[in-house]
Amino acid sequence: MSRSSRSRKPAPIVPPPATVSAPLPTDLLSGPRRFGAQLAESDPLTWRYWAAVVVPAALSGVAYALLVRPAANLAAELTKTAAPPFIAHVTNAFGSFFLTVLTFAVMWGLGRLGAGRGKSLRGSRVAEIFSASFALLVPLYLLVIVLALSTPAAAWLPSDAALAAAGQNPQQIQRAALAAAAQTSGALALAFATLLGTAAQCALAFFALRVTVGHTGRAALGALLPLLPALVIGFIAIAPLILAR
Repeated sequence: MSRSSRSRKPAPIVPPPATVSAPLPTDLLSGPRRFGAQLAESDPLTWRYWAAVVVPAALSGVAYALLVRPAANLAAELTKTAAPPFIAHVTNAFGSFFLTVLTFAVMWGLGRLGAGRGKSLRGSRVAEIFSASFALLVPLYLLVIVLALSTPAAAWLPSDAALAAAGQNPQQIQRAALAAAAQTSGALALAFATLLGTAAQCALAFFALRVTVGHTGRAALGALLPLLPALVIGFIAIAPLILAR
Protein backbone atom coordinates (compact mmCIF):
# COMPACT_ATOMS: atom_id res chain seq x y z
CA MET A 1 0.00 0.00 0.00
CA SER A 2 1.38 3.40 -0.97
CA ARG A 3 2.22 6.07 1.52
CA SER A 4 -0.30 8.53 0.00
CA SER A 5 -3.18 6.08 0.33
CA ARG A 6 -2.35 5.55 4.03
CA SER A 7 -2.48 9.26 4.79
CA ARG A 8 -5.74 9.87 2.91
CA LYS A 9 -8.57 10.74 5.29
CA PRO A 10 -12.24 9.98 4.67
CA ALA A 11 -14.39 12.92 3.55
CA PRO A 12 -16.28 14.53 6.41
CA ILE A 13 -19.99 13.73 6.60
CA VAL A 14 -22.05 16.86 5.96
CA PRO A 15 -25.38 16.73 7.81
CA PRO A 16 -28.47 17.64 5.78
CA PRO A 17 -29.74 21.18 6.25
CA ALA A 18 -32.21 21.54 9.08
CA THR A 19 -35.82 21.85 8.00
CA VAL A 20 -37.45 25.08 9.13
CA SER A 21 -40.89 24.51 10.58
CA ALA A 22 -43.72 26.32 8.83
CA PRO A 23 -45.42 29.19 10.67
CA LEU A 24 -48.92 28.97 12.05
CA PRO A 25 -51.69 30.48 9.91
CA THR A 26 -52.41 33.02 12.65
CA ASP A 27 -48.83 34.30 12.28
CA LEU A 28 -49.91 35.84 8.98
CA LEU A 29 -52.28 38.14 10.84
CA SER A 30 -49.66 39.56 13.20
CA GLY A 31 -46.69 39.71 10.82
CA PRO A 32 -47.25 38.91 7.13
CA ARG A 33 -43.63 39.69 6.16
CA ARG A 34 -42.24 37.48 8.91
CA PHE A 35 -44.76 34.80 7.96
CA GLY A 36 -43.62 34.93 4.34
CA ALA A 37 -39.94 34.73 5.29
CA GLN A 38 -40.45 31.71 7.54
CA LEU A 39 -42.74 30.02 5.02
CA ALA A 40 -40.17 30.51 2.26
CA GLU A 41 -37.62 28.52 4.27
CA SER A 42 -39.96 25.60 4.94
CA ASP A 43 -40.79 22.73 2.62
CA PRO A 44 -43.69 23.45 0.24
CA LEU A 45 -46.97 21.74 1.09
CA THR A 46 -49.99 23.00 -0.81
CA TRP A 47 -52.62 21.75 1.65
CA ARG A 48 -50.67 22.65 4.81
CA TYR A 49 -53.35 25.08 6.02
CA TRP A 50 -56.44 23.23 4.80
CA ALA A 51 -58.10 23.57 8.21
CA ALA A 52 -57.73 27.36 7.98
CA VAL A 53 -60.09 27.21 4.98
CA VAL A 54 -62.52 24.53 6.14
CA VAL A 55 -63.18 25.97 9.61
CA PRO A 56 -64.21 29.49 8.50
CA ALA A 57 -66.16 27.98 5.60
CA ALA A 58 -68.17 25.92 8.09
CA LEU A 59 -68.61 28.94 10.37
CA SER A 60 -69.82 31.05 7.45
CA GLY A 61 -72.43 28.40 6.67
CA VAL A 62 -73.63 28.36 10.28
CA ALA A 63 -73.70 32.17 10.47
CA TYR A 64 -75.69 32.58 7.26
CA ALA A 65 -78.12 29.77 8.12
CA LEU A 66 -78.81 31.36 11.52
CA LEU A 67 -79.55 34.72 9.92
CA VAL A 68 -82.00 33.40 7.33
CA ARG A 69 -83.51 30.65 9.49
CA PRO A 70 -86.29 32.83 10.99
CA ALA A 71 -87.51 33.75 7.50
CA ALA A 72 -87.88 30.12 6.42
CA ASN A 73 -89.45 29.14 9.73
CA LEU A 74 -91.96 31.99 9.62
CA ALA A 75 -93.03 31.10 6.10
CA ALA A 76 -93.52 27.48 7.14
CA GLU A 77 -95.52 28.49 10.22
CA LEU A 78 -97.82 31.02 8.58
CA THR A 79 -98.59 28.92 5.52
CA LYS A 80 -99.17 25.72 7.56
CA THR A 81 -96.45 23.83 5.71
CA ALA A 82 -94.07 21.28 7.21
CA ALA A 83 -92.17 22.81 10.12
CA PRO A 84 -89.36 23.61 10.46
CA PRO A 85 -87.83 23.42 6.95
CA PHE A 86 -84.67 21.52 7.88
CA ILE A 87 -83.63 20.94 4.29
CA ALA A 88 -83.71 24.68 3.59
CA HIS A 89 -81.44 25.36 6.57
CA VAL A 90 -78.94 22.70 5.48
CA THR A 91 -79.01 24.03 1.91
CA ASN A 92 -78.33 27.58 3.09
CA ALA A 93 -75.43 26.44 5.28
CA PHE A 94 -73.90 24.28 2.57
CA GLY A 95 -74.28 27.03 -0.03
CA SER A 96 -72.29 29.47 2.08
CA PHE A 97 -69.71 26.76 2.84
CA PHE A 98 -69.29 25.98 -0.85
CA LEU A 99 -68.93 29.63 -1.86
CA THR A 100 -66.23 30.17 0.78
CA VAL A 101 -64.26 27.20 -0.53
CA LEU A 102 -64.81 28.49 -4.07
CA THR A 103 -63.38 31.84 -2.99
CA PHE A 104 -60.21 30.09 -1.88
CA ALA A 105 -59.98 28.23 -5.19
CA VAL A 106 -60.28 31.53 -7.09
CA MET A 107 -57.65 33.17 -4.88
CA TRP A 108 -55.33 30.23 -5.40
CA GLY A 109 -55.73 30.07 -9.17
CA LEU A 110 -55.64 33.78 -9.98
CA GLY A 111 -53.05 34.49 -7.31
CA ARG A 112 -50.80 31.81 -8.81
CA LEU A 113 -51.34 33.33 -12.25
CA GLY A 114 -50.38 36.80 -11.06
CA ALA A 115 -47.51 35.94 -8.73
CA GLY A 116 -45.79 33.37 -10.93
CA ARG A 117 -43.37 30.74 -9.64
CA GLY A 118 -41.47 32.86 -7.14
CA LYS A 119 -37.80 33.65 -6.67
CA SER A 120 -36.70 30.17 -5.53
CA LEU A 121 -37.31 26.53 -6.30
CA ARG A 122 -39.74 26.44 -3.40
CA GLY A 123 -42.15 28.64 -5.36
CA SER A 124 -44.34 31.61 -4.55
CA ARG A 125 -46.40 29.58 -2.01
CA VAL A 126 -49.67 31.18 -3.14
CA ALA A 127 -51.90 28.33 -1.96
CA GLU A 128 -50.41 28.32 1.52
CA ILE A 129 -50.52 32.09 1.90
CA PHE A 130 -54.12 32.51 0.79
CA SER A 131 -55.33 29.51 2.78
CA ALA A 132 -53.63 30.91 5.90
CA SER A 133 -55.35 34.26 5.28
CA PHE A 134 -58.74 32.62 5.96
CA ALA A 135 -57.77 32.46 9.64
CA LEU A 136 -58.76 36.14 9.71
CA LEU A 137 -62.40 35.18 9.13
CA VAL A 138 -62.74 32.82 12.09
CA PRO A 139 -63.29 35.48 14.80
CA LEU A 140 -65.43 37.53 12.41
CA TYR A 141 -67.84 34.70 11.71
CA LEU A 142 -67.91 33.77 15.39
CA LEU A 143 -68.98 37.33 16.11
CA VAL A 144 -71.79 37.03 13.55
CA ILE A 145 -72.98 33.79 15.17
CA VAL A 146 -73.00 35.39 18.63
CA LEU A 147 -74.94 38.40 17.35
CA ALA A 148 -77.45 36.19 15.55
CA LEU A 149 -78.05 34.06 18.64
CA SER A 150 -78.39 37.09 20.92
CA THR A 151 -80.81 39.02 18.68
CA PRO A 152 -84.29 39.29 20.27
CA ALA A 153 -87.03 37.26 18.61
CA ALA A 154 -89.06 40.38 17.87
CA ALA A 155 -86.28 41.75 15.66
CA TRP A 156 -86.78 38.93 13.14
CA LEU A 157 -90.50 39.62 12.66
CA PRO A 158 -91.59 41.73 9.67
CA SER A 159 -94.13 44.49 10.13
CA ASP A 160 -97.86 43.76 10.10
CA ALA A 161 -98.20 45.69 6.85
CA ALA A 162 -95.52 43.59 5.18
CA LEU A 163 -97.18 40.37 6.36
CA ALA A 164 -100.58 41.54 5.18
CA ALA A 165 -99.14 42.34 1.76
CA ALA A 166 -97.47 38.93 1.58
CA GLY A 167 -100.72 37.08 2.27
CA GLN A 168 -100.26 33.30 2.17
CA ASN A 169 -97.45 33.34 -0.39
CA PRO A 170 -94.44 31.60 1.23
CA GLN A 171 -91.91 33.38 -0.99
CA GLN A 172 -93.37 36.80 -0.19
CA ILE A 173 -93.38 35.98 3.51
CA GLN A 174 -89.73 34.95 3.33
CA ARG A 175 -88.83 38.18 1.53
CA ALA A 176 -90.59 40.23 4.21
CA ALA A 177 -88.82 38.28 6.97
CA LEU A 178 -85.46 38.61 5.18
CA ALA A 179 -85.99 42.37 5.05
CA ALA A 180 -86.37 42.34 8.83
CA ALA A 181 -83.34 40.08 9.26
CA ALA A 182 -81.27 42.37 7.03
CA GLN A 183 -81.71 45.17 9.58
CA THR A 184 -80.15 43.20 12.44
CA SER A 185 -76.62 43.72 13.66
CA GLY A 186 -75.71 40.16 12.70
CA ALA A 187 -76.55 40.76 9.05
CA LEU A 188 -74.49 43.95 9.04
CA ALA A 189 -71.57 42.14 10.65
CA LEU A 190 -71.81 39.36 8.07
CA ALA A 191 -71.62 41.87 5.22
CA PHE A 192 -68.53 43.51 6.72
CA ALA A 193 -66.90 40.15 7.48
CA THR A 194 -67.50 38.85 3.96
CA LEU A 195 -66.55 41.90 1.89
CA LEU A 196 -64.03 43.79 4.02
CA GLY A 197 -62.59 40.52 5.28
CA THR A 198 -61.87 39.46 1.69
CA ALA A 199 -60.12 42.75 0.99
CA ALA A 200 -58.05 42.35 4.17
CA GLN A 201 -57.06 38.82 3.11
CA CYS A 202 -55.65 40.11 -0.17
CA ALA A 203 -53.78 42.89 1.65
CA LEU A 204 -52.15 40.39 4.01
CA ALA A 205 -51.33 38.12 1.08
CA PHE A 206 -49.54 40.96 -0.72
CA PHE A 207 -47.03 41.52 2.09
CA ALA A 208 -46.33 37.80 2.41
CA LEU A 209 -46.07 37.31 -1.37
CA ARG A 210 -43.61 40.18 -1.65
CA VAL A 211 -41.22 38.08 0.43
CA THR A 212 -41.80 34.70 -1.21
CA VAL A 213 -41.97 36.06 -4.77
CA GLY A 214 -39.18 38.60 -4.39
CA HIS A 215 -40.84 41.13 -6.72
CA THR A 216 -43.28 43.84 -5.65
CA GLY A 217 -45.10 44.00 -8.98
CA ARG A 218 -45.69 40.26 -9.15
CA ALA A 219 -46.78 40.21 -5.53
CA ALA A 220 -49.28 42.99 -6.25
CA LEU A 221 -50.66 41.06 -9.21
CA GLY A 222 -50.92 37.94 -7.11
CA ALA A 223 -52.90 39.79 -4.45
CA LEU A 224 -55.05 42.05 -6.65
CA LEU A 225 -55.98 39.70 -9.47
CA PRO A 226 -58.20 37.54 -7.23
CA LEU A 227 -59.71 40.49 -5.35
CA LEU A 228 -62.61 41.44 -7.62
CA PRO A 229 -63.74 37.86 -8.40
CA ALA A 230 -63.54 36.99 -4.69
CA LEU A 231 -65.65 40.04 -3.83
CA VAL A 232 -68.22 39.02 -6.45
CA ILE A 233 -68.49 35.54 -4.93
CA GLY A 234 -68.81 37.06 -1.47
CA PHE A 235 -71.59 39.36 -2.66
CA ILE A 236 -73.44 36.40 -4.17
CA ALA A 237 -73.17 34.58 -0.85
CA ILE A 238 -74.91 37.37 1.09
CA ALA A 239 -77.00 38.82 -1.74
CA PRO A 240 -80.39 37.74 -0.27
CA LEU A 241 -79.70 39.77 2.87
CA ILE A 242 -78.15 42.75 1.12
CA LEU A 243 -80.86 43.05 -1.52
CA ALA A 244 -83.57 42.64 1.10
CA ARG A 245 -82.53 45.93 2.72
